[in-house]
Amino acid sequence: MGDRAPSVVSRGPGIRTQARYGVVILLPVVMALGASVTSHAAFAHPLHTTLTQVVQDSRRGVAIGSIRVFAGDLATAVAKRDGAAPPNDDRVSDSAAFAYVVATVRLRDAAGRPIRLEWCGSRRSADLLWLCVRAATGATLRSLTISDQMLCELFDDQVNIVQSVDGESTGSVLFTKGEGAKRLL
Repeated sequence: MGDRAPSVVSRGPGIRTQARYGVVILLPVVMALGASVTSHAAFAHPLHTTLTQVVQDSRRGVAIGSIRVFAGDLATAVAKRDGAAPPNDDRVSDSAAFAYVVATVRLRDAAGRPIRLEWCGSRRSADLLWLCVRAATGATLRSLTISDQMLCELFDDQVNIVQSVDGESTGSVLFTKGEGAKRLL
């Protein structure tokens, strides 16, 4: 696919010079960019992702999902859904967080019937929230599908990762804006 760009740093005696020029050029650019960042942008994170880990407890026939989401993003999404302004402290009640999860994450059985999610709590760690949901899934995740459109209404580049563990079987699926259901395993 076309010509490759030449290497910035190559092997040989000129490596120190090339690296030194790169630093001389890059350092002022980085400093200028850093100086131009506003206070709001300074707290913004560069990635728009959620991570959901689904673990099957075959003995009890329950899947437990742990969803990691940036607190500010969740607060903005919940406020947008409710037609309100986002809170200044990025706090969201458990009931509002759960209502948002139920509206954007869907679990279905082999016949396509929805599986009801239940709330099992949340915890905050700095600017991250860990949301816990569980569902009665039977003995395995193998026949289940999930869709995850969390925060896609906010960010066109949103990527939601779902990792599943059922005994020794593991799987991962990615969701972007507008994607439908996918098999967990």
